[in-house]
Amino acid sequence: MRVIGGRPHVSYEATYVLAGIPPLVLLADERARLYGHRREDAEDVEHLATLSKWQEAWDRSTKARWTHRLIPNIRVWIERTHGELNYHLTQLLTGHGFFKYHSRRYDYNQSSQCPVCPSSIENAEHVFYHCPRFSEERERLHSLLHEVMTPENTTRLMLASVPDWLAVASFAYSVVTRLRDEETDRR
Repeated sequence: MRVIGGRPHVSYEATYVLAGIPPLVLLADERARLYGHRREDAEDVEHLATLSKWQEAWDRSTKARWTHRLIPNIRVWIERTHGELNYHLTQLLTGHGFFKYHSRRYDYNQSSQCPVCPSSIENAEHVFYHCPRFSEERERLHSLLHEVMTPENTTRLMLASVPDWLAVASFAYSVVTRLRDEETDRR
């Protein structure tokens, strides 16, 4: 959780993917397979087998579906050449954070409806991609990326270049900070 700047309720599946660390059971299995090999190229072969098993488990899992939607391909994510996660990006990538939908799980008296769009649930997708409260931030991001960010292209945009990663990180910071401030004011 510290590696990704995550909150306590982020699933293990999402935590492993975001951190780029295969689940320990898969690593143990890989080490056991390697122990039986004497070839020097076995490590690469076994690593690819582990990655394949991890991807299969990621695709089958019923948890962390928001993170899977944003990061469907583990290999592309873990082989990136730039970009560090922080608290704000992790909220974008996990959907766990200052979103009313998420907070409602712990405060049953709170509505999960967006205060600006009463017909919408305030979750990560709504906040980062649709809510008019953050249209100025989205426009600023669009002008930097020269493309509208959607859940389906978020990872590709982040991984395109260091400036693009930083643009998305700045966007996440702006949005999460405002959400946190709104929640503080509400309390």
